[in-house]
Amino acid sequence: MARRNLLLLTALIAAATGGDIGAQGREDHGSRLGVQRGGEVTYEPVGPGVLFDALDPAVRRWYVPQELYQFYGWKQSEYTNYARDLYQRYVSSDIEGDYFYDLYGSFINRGWLVYDWSQNQPQQFGSTIFKTSRFSAWFNQLVIASDQKGQNNLALTIGSMIRTTLTPMTFSKPAFDGIQADFQSDKYSLTVLMSRISSPGLARSVSVETTNSTNMLGFYGTTQIGDFVEVGGLYINAHNSQTLLESFEGNPWTGSLTVGQNLEHVGQIFIRLSDDSPEDREGGAALFSWDIIIESETEVARETEAGERVVEVEKETVRGSQIGFEPIIDGGLQRLGFLAADGAERIEMTYDFRSPSYTGPELSTIRRAQIELVVANDYHIEMSSDRQLNIPEGQPVFLTMKRADGNVQDGSNLGLLRLDYGLPTGNDIYGFTLEVQEVLGFDLYAEFDRSRHYRKYPNRAFSTHHTASDQANAYMVNLSKKSYPYFLFAETYSMDYNYGTTSLIASPSGDIDYTDPTTNYYEWVDDNDDQDRIPDWQRLNHFGPDLRIFPGWDENLDFISDFNQNDNEFRPNFVPDYEEPFLRYHVDRPEFLFGMDMN
Repeated sequence: MARRNLLLLTALIAAATGGDIGAQGREDHGSRLGVQRGGEVTYEPVGPGVLFDALDPAVRRWYVPQELYQFYGWKQSEYTNYARDLYQRYVSSDIEGDYFYDLYGSFINRGWLVYDWSQNQPQQFGSTIFKTSRFSAWFNQLVIASDQKGQNNLALTIGSMIRTTLTPMTFSKPAFDGIQADFQSDKYSLTVLMSRISSPGLARSVSVETTNSTNMLGFYGTTQIGDFVEVGGLYINAHNSQTLLESFEGNPWTGSLTVGQNLEHVGQIFIRLSDDSPEDREGGAALFSWDIIIESETEVARETEAGERVVEVEKETVRGSQIGFEPIIDGGLQRLGFLAADGAERIEMTYDFRSPSYTGPELSTIRRAQIELVVANDYHIEMSSDRQLNIPEGQPVFLTMKRADGNVQDGSNLGLLRLDYGLPTGNDIYGFTLEVQEVLGFDLYAEFDRSRHYRKYPNRAFSTHHTASDQANAYMVNLSKKSYPYFLFAETYSMDYNYGTTSLIASPSGDIDYTDPTTNYYEWVDDNDDQDRIPDWQRLNHFGPDLRIFPGWDENLDFISDFNQNDNEFRPNFVPDYEEPFLRYHVDRPEFLFGMDMN
């Protein structure tokens, strides 16, 4: 036996030594010359070989995680009493849900999709908002994510009824539906608002996809200067969007014409002049002369000297007076040298591009149409077209273009006005704020804002359109001081007639009803005199109108308006008591009472 072990040890040493020497003298071909198994040689690519006869069967035990014991501290033999330590619902210790990856295919996390807003262009139904049922059932339509490091605080809020205020003259809503991102430190603060205001979406199992939409984006930031002064700046924009266009085609801030707005060429343009102060019945709009300027673009194919075919754009500008294109004028009082519209009188002008007398550029080539008017006195000018209609009647809707400053009646404001026609596509506001606190006992708040409204001339032959805009200013200054038992408050403000915080929103089909505020208006500053969660008026995708009793109109505390005592939920009555045909000695109109307008 000892001899046998010695021979085995000698053979192993020899084999090892011989192997080293052989390896130095021979090339290792690996499996390129085949692999021999038994008496057969095979040539398939293989990895490390395994001798199956050497595998021994083994039993492996799998233990289920003891969740009740490890996470909840529950022991089977102990008495359970939930008077102090309340019962906890079982939650799986494993991360559940779907797998999510980034654009490069790297794994991010595992979970559930709760909210998703995306916009892809160019494609049909490119704007998508997806609020899953978990957004409503699990989170009650409010999701908040926050982070904090040192003095820096960050919060992201997604909800359907977020109380949001930037400044009192620009954006204040009791129930904002969208995304709000906030940052705040000891010196700086920043708020970002985002929403698809035309259709913010409902929590359901399918996404809300649309081609035409109206999106809103807003910023407001402040910085602290010293101990008493804070300066802020803001920008808010709402614009129509059409996902059939290229992503970076045109200016996104001015908006784009929807499919419904750009469906047909403009065939008629209407201008209406009226008295801006009709109650005095004199000194109204005075129209001296008029004209129209038409700009067109035509693509022309030319051949160069080298024989190459190139396409050039030819631009042409034509005046209506040059080609005999005059408007049809209706109304007005003929005065010496001008037409007048005093009191209820109106001057209506119609430029008909489909009239046989029109010999100007083709409708498909018109880029811009500008109206020139020489006017004076107290005028109010509105414009419309056969593409600016109400729904479903299809009647032209006039929108204000220009108003006179003050009630001028002596012709001293005589001037030439150039008005570009277009359909509304968006509006924005930019401004700044100044707040001073506790300086010699005084508090100061000042705000200046400038609003701009954009419009574009529709023509389905072009993907980009001529843009026109008008602007308006507004400001306010508040000064206050408290010195018990006295207080001081002073305010001054100014607001131009066309300063606005209302956006026209597009329907999924791209049509806009310019006369229906309920379905086509989005208010940046809601009418909410009673300061509750529901606006006082009714708007699309908002909770309202507020049917609760207006503050101060329920002095007898019976939860029924003092001005409509015979109204209840079982037998509603929408006629106030002072309008009904019976005597009510203690009911008077609200305008005769002081202090009812809470804002």
